[in-house]
Amino acid sequence: MTRPHPRSKSLRTSVAAVAAIVLATIAPAAQAEASIPGGVGDAVLRDARGSGVPLAQLLSGHRFTVVVFYSAACPCFAAHVERLQRLAEEFAPQGVGFVVVDSERHAAHEASPPSLVAPALPLFRDDDGRLARRLGALYATESYVVDAHGDLRYRGGIDSDRKYLRTDTQPHLREALVGLVSGKAPAFASSKALGCALKLL
Repeated sequence: MTRPHPRSKSLRTSVAAVAAIVLATIAPAAQAEASIPGGVGDAVLRDARGSGVPLAQLLSGHRFTVVVFYSAACPCFAAHVERLQRLAEEFAPQGVGFVVVDSERHAAHEASPPSLVAPALPLFRDDDGRLARRLGALYATESYVVDAHGDLRYRGGIDSDRKYLRTDTQPHLREALVGLVSGKAPAFASSKALGCALKLL
């Protein structure tokens, strides 16, 4: 019977040890990215009348909620309003809600902000920028899909075009929603948001 060489056994042990360390390092990070950061559910947004609306209230009653960050001055966001409206109309019957959030510094001082960006897209102010900071939102059009348990299922762009739709456009948000409402994980859990940088409070 041939015995393994001592160096071979030592090498296998070292490889296993390195693999264990790598897995231990990666697993917590992946798990953390899958959940809404602590305290976000406690965020209070403001409606057009200035009344406080808990984010938890806006999330309740939906299988999934899409939270999209807004900028009034961003041409990229303006170009996506109609696309977002179509998505809201398409997925509302499947239990998906949409919330548009203005976290920019001018929003807190706006005397009479609009209540809607479009008919199915209610607009709320994030006066202290708390929600944007907790979620790590940096750009207008940046979108987050949250499930009924408060877990983050997708984050990123609405699609792959800044303004005009091309024939090869990748509809990232729609693809994520199609998968989620079908009970599947989205093919891509994140993508790049292409809007203007948010001017946070």
